[in-house]
Amino acid sequence: MRVRCGPGFLLLLALLALMDGGEAVLPWAALAAAVHELGHYAAVRLQGGAVKELRLSLSGGALVLDRRRPLSYAGELAAILSGPGASLLLAQAAARLGDGGEGSSLLAGLSLCLGWFNLLPVWPLDGGRALLLILSGFLPHDQAEVWVFRCSLALGAGLLAGGGSLLWRGGGPTLLLMGGWLLLCQRGGRKLEN
Repeated sequence: MRVRCGPGFLLLLALLALMDGGEAVLPWAALAAAVHELGHYAAVRLQGGAVKELRLSLSGGALVLDRRRPLSYAGELAAILSGPGASLLLAQAAARLGDGGEGSSLLAGLSLCLGWFNLLPVWPLDGGRALLLILSGFLPHDQAEVWVFRCSLALGAGLLAGGGSLLWRGGGPTLLLMGGWLLLCQRGGRKLEN
């Protein structure tokens, strides 16, 4: 399996390192992200599929499957949801098995956030991919893409507006940044395929 790292990912990594401020959050976040992607990978491999490439971009990580060994719709949906599932299992394990130290609590929190956030029905998150797959079973693929794109724009704009309101009231910028990031990921228009 090849790993392709785009300039957007390097920029995102640099921004996260800058925002870390010496708190050592980045290594725990990298571990949470690695377990998330391993969840996807394990589900693909257990079903006899193959992964050609891991793409790291501004929108995060994405596995590119080898289409010579396709998964069924149900198998692809299971592979999509296995990443958030692995994140949530890691969060639970870190919370239960941790010694109460800061590292285990941080890993549990990061994994929980990563798992739930990725379930949002927004492209290119796992929830958006799952929504596209489910809608494609009922609608022509191009119509399914339109609905996922609209849902992605609406939720991204909602997070941006909610984050702006929260920041205005003295809260942190995280929700605002997430909404902006999700809207930035929509810049490709309706064509959602990698």
